Amino acid sequence: MARDSGHTGRTVLATALTVATTLIAVAVAGPCAAAAGGPPTAGAARVTAGVLTDPTPEEQEHLREVAGAIWTPELAAGWNMNADVADVLSTATGEILKCSEAFALVPRPPGFLPGIGYLVGYWKNLRDYFLVVKDNRTYRACVVTAAANYRSAVEIASMGI
Repeated sequence: MARDSGHTGRTVLATALTVATTLIAVAVAGPCAAAAGGPPTAGAARVTAGVLTDPTPEEQEHLREVAGAIWTPELAAGWNMNADVADVLSTATGEILKCSEAFALVPRPPGFLPGIGYLVGYWKNLRDYFLVVKDNRTYRACVVTAAANYRSAVEIASMGI
């Protein structure tokens, strides 16, 4: 028995909603999630003399994976994944999650902005989520809009300007 495309679309949508809800729940849980085996929070606390330090090489690769899922891997490969890029990526990620939730009608706590600790701790989940929603007509609007709105900002941050 062949599946109709509506069923496949519902499956993709259900998967995207599950991942989005999980990502948001973990972000809201904050330090409690870290205590329960969540992502390390050390990345979020790396501040020296009031200035955020650049991500480690491993964190940079994780950030590059997330950026590649929003824009393209080829674009992300050329960017310097510094603290400013992580900041822009954090804002773009927050906008995509906020937009996706609006489509899904899932309530979201106010003021959530995923920081570098969240990005590097959940990079694989975020990358996979963005890749799934990028192919879904409804949610694709969220990723494409964030990619367009933050492209210049991420390029400028990558140049250190």
